[in-house]
This record gives sequence, structure tokens and C-alpha cells, in this order.
Amino acid sequence: MSLIYYIIIFLLAFGSIQEVSRDQQLDKSYYQLTLAVMMLTAGLGYNLSPDWLAYYNAFYASGELLYLSEVHMFAKMIGVESGYIYMNRLFYKLGFDFGIVSLVLVIISLSLKFSTLKRYSAYPMLALFMYTVPNFFFEEHIHIRQGIATAICLYSVRYVLDRKFWKFMLCLVIAYQFHQSSMVFFLAYWLVRVRISTPLIGVFVGMTIVANYTGLTSVIDAIMEVMPIGQEKFEAYESDLYKSGGVAVGDIVKIITVVLIMIYNKAVEHDKNYVAFRNLFLMGVMLYFFLGKGIFGIRLPGYYLVFLGLVVCSILYNIKDRVFEKNLVFNTFFCYTIALFFWFQLKQAHKTNFNNYSTIFSSESIYGLWR
Repeated sequence: MSLIYYIIIFLLAFGSIQEVSRDQQLDKSYYQLTLAVMMLTAGLGYNLSPDWLAYYNAFYASGELLYLSEVHMFAKMIGVESGYIYMNRLFYKLGFDFGIVSLVLVIISLSLKFSTLKRYSAYPMLALFMYTVPNFFFEEHIHIRQGIATAICLYSVRYVLDRKFWKFMLCLVIAYQFHQSSMVFFLAYWLVRVRISTPLIGVFVGMTIVANYTGLTSVIDAIMEVMPIGQEKFEAYESDLYKSGGVAVGDIVKIITVVLIMIYNKAVEHDKNYVAFRNLFLMGVMLYFFLGKGIFGIRLPGYYLVFLGLVVCSILYNIKDRVFEKNLVFNTFFCYTIALFFWFQLKQAHKTNFNNYSTIFSSESIYGLWR
């Protein structure tokens, strides 16, 4: 990994320790500094995604379309949502270059995500840290369309909790314009109200895990691969963190979190926000194991698995008076996140140029912020 990513991990790790040890949020300027570094790093990065050239070509092709009526046809032809193409065309017509697309998307994505993490977490830096490894490297660098769709869905949870259905639906409609797979989050409006006992959590999750490791989900995975909804034609990238067959590194944190939920469920379920985030995260876990570890087993559950940090932070806050247990839970997830970062570096950095970071201002870059 390049130095800039170590700086980001240090800022997040140090901030997480300070938050949990002091049991209070940090000064606003620390959050702003960390987010600014993350936004500029991802937004101004060059040649980091395996698909950057395809997106670059799509940007110029969309700008050269003569009529707005051609946008939908062009988007369908290249397998990209119309909303993304409209945005590209707008920036092109305003005289900007492709660099502004990634920068704006990253700024919006991280702003929406962090605003939700800070609103509903006692330890927002820890929640952001757990999101960053590895999601930040995917959603703000590689899967940029799904990254913005996930951000909008995460932001919409405030309307789910406040039972404002039409505002929630508006968010989903916008998210759909960037990635069709976001429709899977439609169920969230009702999932947050489901009451589920601790034993049933174990039964439902256990069944999907057993089905996954015994190969029973392979049929589902095969069916999903031929469905047109949510297919990713531009981004055929698949992480070694989620390889089919065997135990993937990504499985571990999901199983650990489910065990944690089962241990503390009774003690924490008086917290309505925890119950909502728990249900959403568990939905993601079950989708993840049920759909298998192909492209759909990674993409579709992501809209729910993003609530991992909020679940863990809710549990930590509600057991803060049990000092030993709180420290044990925190250290477990903190150490796992650090270990996952180094595992990600070992398996993925060389495939995505994360170990050779450069910006759009470098001499090798073929585009900038404006033309």
C-alpha cells in the first residue's frame, strides 16, 4: 500500500481508540480532516480501478451524444444506469474533464455515509474505520456507481426510522439511477420493525451458513448470474476477500458479529436504533451466505452489510459500564480491522495500483479536472 493509505488508516485507528477510551466523540475538526484526506485520496486518484479506462471512454462518449433522448439508449448499450450517464454528460457540457466525476462522486458518497454514521453512532470514527476496511477501497475507488448508491441507501435509513415512506422511496429512486442493485434495499422499510428472538437469529443465520458451505446455494448463484437485474458489465472485478469456495476472509467478521449480537441481544434490544441496524445487518449476512460468493453474493448484501459499524458501536455504547467486556469487544473488532487491512494489501494492492498511488495531476495522467 502507498503511504497515503497508511496515513488514512492511522487517522481512523487513532481516532477510534480516542473515542472509545474517552467514551465521547472527537472534535469536529478531526472528523473533517480525516474525511478530507479520504475524499481527496480517492477522488483525485489515477489508474486505481481496473475499469477506469472504460469509465473514461464512457464519459467522452456521453458528452458527444447530440440529444438527451440518446442517453437512455447509450446507457443500455454499455450496461450503465442512465443517471450516471446524465451526470457525466452534464459535467462534459460544462467543460469539466473525467476527473471531476470521480471527485464529486467520492465527496457525495463519503459525506452521506459519514453523516449517517455520526448521527446514529456514539463512536462515528470507529464506525467509519470498520467501513473503510475494505469498503472504502472498493466503493470509492472501483465500484463507484454502487458506492454512491450505497451512500444514498444508508442516508435513507433516517426516513426508515422516522417512518417517512415517500422520502425513503425518493432516495431509492435516486440510488437506482446509479446502480440497479439498490432496489434490494426496498425491504429495509419493513425489516426494521421485525421482532426476532436470539434463538431465531441463530437458526436463520445458521441455516444460510450451512447451505452455503454444503453447496446448496450454488443453484441460486447460477440463477442470479443470468438475471439482468443489477448485472455489472463494467466492473468484472472480484475480490480475493470473497472468493468462491472455502472460508473467505469476509466470512469471519460476519460470523463474529452474529455471535456478538446473540450474546448481547437481550441487554441491548431496548435500543430501537440497535434493533433496526441489527435487522438490516442480519439481512445482509443471510443474503451473503444464501446467494453464495459470486458477484451477486457480494453486491446485493452490501447495502445491508454497511450497517456493521453501527451495530458494533451500538453494542459497545450499551455495555460501556461493563468495562472488561467493552474493551474485549472493541479490541476484537479493532484488531480484526487492522489485520484485514494488511490482508487486503497482500491480496489486492498489486491488482489495483493501491501500492503505486498516483493522482490525476501526475505527468502520466490523460485527464484532469477540466478540459
